[in-house]
Amino acid sequence: MSSSPLEGVDETFFQKLTSHYEKQLPFVAYRKPNENLVNAFLQKSNTTFYAENFTEKGFVFAPFDSNSKALLIPEQESEILKVDFELTLPKKENSVKKHEIPAFAGMWEHIQLVQKGIDEIKRGTLQKVVLSHQQNFPIPEENPLIIFEKLLQEYPTAFVYCWFHPQIGCWLGATPETLVQIEHNQLKTMALAGTQKYTGNMVVSWGEKEKKEQQLVTDAIVSGLQGKVENLKISDPKTMKAGSLLHLKTDIFGDLKNSDLKEILRDLHPTPAVCGLPKEKAKQFILENEGYDREFYTGFLGELNMTTKKDRSSNRRNQENKAYSIVKKQTNLFVNLRCMKFEKGKAQLFLGGGIVKDSDPESEWEETVNKAQTMLKVL
Repeated sequence: MSSSPLEGVDETFFQKLTSHYEKQLPFVAYRKPNENLVNAFLQKSNTTFYAENFTEKGFVFAPFDSNSKALLIPEQESEILKVDFELTLPKKENSVKKHEIPAFAGMWEHIQLVQKGIDEIKRGTLQKVVLSHQQNFPIPEENPLIIFEKLLQEYPTAFVYCWFHPQIGCWLGATPETLVQIEHNQLKTMALAGTQKYTGNMVVSWGEKEKKEQQLVTDAIVSGLQGKVENLKISDPKTMKAGSLLHLKTDIFGDLKNSDLKEILRDLHPTPAVCGLPKEKAKQFILENEGYDREFYTGFLGELNMTTKKDRSSNRRNQENKAYSIVKKQTNLFVNLRCMKFEKGKAQLFLGGGIVKDSDPESEWEETVNKAQTMLKVL
């Protein structure tokens, strides 16, 4: 492996990550949306830790199936690194030309799965179900940090990460979706649903199917927060760009009445945007019919109960206040979408979409192909 796959940034930072990977020790490197700072947790042993009650501090990585344990890279067991990452590549269109998209396997199987989901909705068992498939692509890279660097360059507005544990594997992604952000007692989340290709114009029209799907997600999240959050504020839906795709997004804010994060996550995860409604019935349908293990796809990941220090004032006329800092505890969790599982010589991609009564199976297949562009662009 090269000593550092990244040029123009702090080589020591990426040399340490590469060395950690070669030693088969757990680590995560990540950058939050619209920031330059890349963070890393380099765990000092290959022990497997779990988030038991979500009062722990560190980086959490949770699977789709909420009955399975969430993994943790604890802050106290890790070396913490930070480096500024500046974009160096020229800006290119966030799209993959049609002839560059490789062949996808399992089209008819997925179409049949979607039809089965539609039939279940029409029977009244479900309102919505999110159905997915996985695709394997050969890749030349042996070092996942090369792909991580490309993701950092291509998707500055996404949560970009590379996560590794020798007992679990290596995952990378560039997700557009926040699960929950908490600072002190302030909570922020989002409802994200509906997809169409970005063609250079943010002013687009959305069909009734997308609007209905988005409203279902919003209503379910708001319902799940009832009794736990007060002063709830819900924005109007707006169009959001994520790579080469557009989505409908609603921002949801509120003040926590009960700061039990484990309880909040139990109600929010998996969200209707990645599972369906009613949640438990949709989840059961997915586990029984998709035909593969999602593992951490559509799970969640991010900073858990991390503390940050900020100067109280940088006003020159108020220099004495600079001696005082505000310490804030923050949790920043994201839904694990637009992700891949990395193995030497192979990338496993996960692609899905929300199914409602009016869904068209062939169109749903095309939507998943469009979503693949985020990862294909960096392979």
